[in-house]
Amino acid sequence: MVSANSCVVLLYHRFSGSTPKSTSISPVLFEQHLQYLQDNDFKVLQLKTMLERLDNDDLPNKCVVLTADDAYQSMVKNAYPLLKKYQMPMSVFVSSEPVDKKYPAMTTWQQMRSMQGDLMQFYNHTMTHPYLLDLNKTQIKTQITQTQNRLNQELNQHNKIFAYPYGEASLEIFKQVKDLGYSAFGQYSGVVSKMSHRQNLPRFPMAGDYAKMLSFKTKVNALPMPIKLKNINPIFTQNPPTLELEFFESLNKHQKSNLNCFANGGVNMTWQGDKSVKIVAKKPLTERRSKYNCTMPSQQKSSYYWYSIQWINPEIKK
Repeated sequence: MVSANSCVVLLYHRFSGSTPKSTSISPVLFEQHLQYLQDNDFKVLQLKTMLERLDNDDLPNKCVVLTADDAYQSMVKNAYPLLKKYQMPMSVFVSSEPVDKKYPAMTTWQQMRSMQGDLMQFYNHTMTHPYLLDLNKTQIKTQITQTQNRLNQELNQHNKIFAYPYGEASLEIFKQVKDLGYSAFGQYSGVVSKMSHRQNLPRFPMAGDYAKMLSFKTKVNALPMPIKLKNINPIFTQNPPTLELEFFESLNKHQKSNLNCFANGGVNMTWQGDKSVKIVAKKPLTERRSKYNCTMPSQQKSSYYWYSIQWINPEIKK
């Protein structure tokens, strides 16, 4: 099973021990992440470089990209000095209106200008960080293009790279983002490969328990699940939704028995031959955003194949 030309993209938000754990990592633990990447010869690329090399089938082994959403001040105070210390780049997704309104929790345009360069790049995260599923096409276009204009004006940033607020989108939004010319990232776990949907690229969230070193090591060593990726609508109609994985090659008994899939309350897995399996949660999904995560040991020592999908129920309000 081929696993070449892939990259693990990590998603951070706040770099602080005093902010909500669900979106935070302590500076001490973040430095342990960077130290591990350095000690184990990972190639930490700029996001833009990764996308270019992905297109050219030229990604290095042990490829990692660091990203952060929202551009909180803790990034300036706690993350940037560590990125300088380890000489590792990070790409940050910015919502423009909180910056324009000078919210004290947010990084300023001047701070971004002073940090922007080889170690820090800034990209599009909409104007107001809305739930895009609540907006029409015109409103979505305004949210994206207005922020791109502000990035152009303030930072001379013209690269069309986007991250969905809350990781939420639909097939229609994916198409609109593609038509606007953007590569785009979600907030669900998985490994970027040439087969990944270019308007719904995965990132491993790094906060709370998910950022602890044991979990971090597993994720940065992950490989893309060797399946035929399908364009699945995250907005499901049947609850619980069914996910079907179709493998490129037949799995042997050992591989089938070691494919593990997870959802709240557990899953039922039904094999159809040795190349296809249907996965359904054992009970209806009750959150606005839910995930099915699947892993399977690879032939490489201590590396797992990884696949995840985020399901969204827009009827549940946050």
